[in-house]
Amino acid sequence: MNPLAALFHRNSWNVFRRDFMAWQKYAFSSVAINIFEPMAWFLAIGFGLGAYLTLGKSSLVQFIAPGMLGLAALNAATFDACWGAYERLNFNGVYESMVTAPVDPLEIAAGEYLWQAFRATLYGAIFLVVIAAFGLVHSWWSLLSLPLLALCGVLFAMPGLAVAFLVKTQEHLFYYFSFVTTPMAMIGGVFFPLDKLPRWLQDIAWWTPLYHSVQIFRALVQGTPSIGLLWDLLWLVVAIALLAYVPVPFLRNKLAR
Repeated sequence: MNPLAALFHRNSWNVFRRDFMAWQKYAFSSVAINIFEPMAWFLAIGFGLGAYLTLGKSSLVQFIAPGMLGLAALNAATFDACWGAYERLNFNGVYESMVTAPVDPLEIAAGEYLWQAFRATLYGAIFLVVIAAFGLVHSWWSLLSLPLLALCGVLFAMPGLAVAFLVKTQEHLFYYFSFVTTPMAMIGGVFFPLDKLPRWLQDIAWWTPLYHSVQIFRALVQGTPSIGLLWDLLWLVVAIALLAYVPVPFLRNKLAR
């Protein structure tokens, strides 16, 4: 079975529905965590540091604002894909109950992809409204950020789920955040242009999904889309097609024990 085709299976949507119903119990705190923390970074760097720096004809806050959409999607999808999925697998027995329903592990993974797409879209949309209120959105093209947020949620969820299904202890999840997501956020083009970085570091950044998503978000928000962005979009789609299979064997192995 193709994991992307499983996105359209009824059981996958039942997994999504279960996650959504559980989330409703702590929705307010979840929204607060995923909005207020990146907002603090946005205000501190964009308006604080931005008061002393300019980027050519653009302000630092104008540069950062669309990049924060990519960071919001990364944080929203990765956090729950790692911590939430680990708890559902090891503490709550949620996935064990699902496979007795029966739900195939591939459908569980697909349902989690859908759930993280929803989270990334929700939190990214809230942030889009916030930066629009600051007058930092300059085009109706920015509405295309919503499906792009969903796409990023799926993509960022895939390696996060693989890590959650692979690690032996919850503390090991910190390695993924410390050595993968945090460095990716630093060199993903969110906070500063990458043209002054060493060439080898620019090459590393190009291989990260955050870099390509930020490129598209920035063009949509600033109203400067171009044909070249299709290459960034293609990169994201190909990455999803390749990574969709990764979490499934780890989940099958854990549920087979």
